[in-house]
Amino acid sequence: MITTEAAREFQAKERKHKEQLKRCLSAALSADLDRLLQEELEADVSLYAGAGSLQAHRAVLLARAPHVLQGQAHKDPTNIYLSGYELSGLKDFLR
Repeated sequence: MITTEAAREFQAKERKHKEQLKRCLSAALSADLDRLLQEELEADVSLYAGAGSLQAHRAVLLARAPHVLQGQAHKDPTNIYLSGYELSGLKDFLR
């Protein structure tokens, strides 16, 4: 039979492991999003700002800067032109 003390210890241990798992998954997701931004492999969106362009993933933009995609009803939704941004500032902002 499980005592009340043992049940409390088990619940405390369970909470500790849940929090640890949340932190681990959060760090992994953040690292994955950052890697997608840095590598620009198989990107599905091109952002044009200032005198250059930046390849990005729509998923990264939706997660980190959804306002960039709002109101973009161009003929080609894969090219987004941003006025008032410099390329270096845009890279820093997305990271």
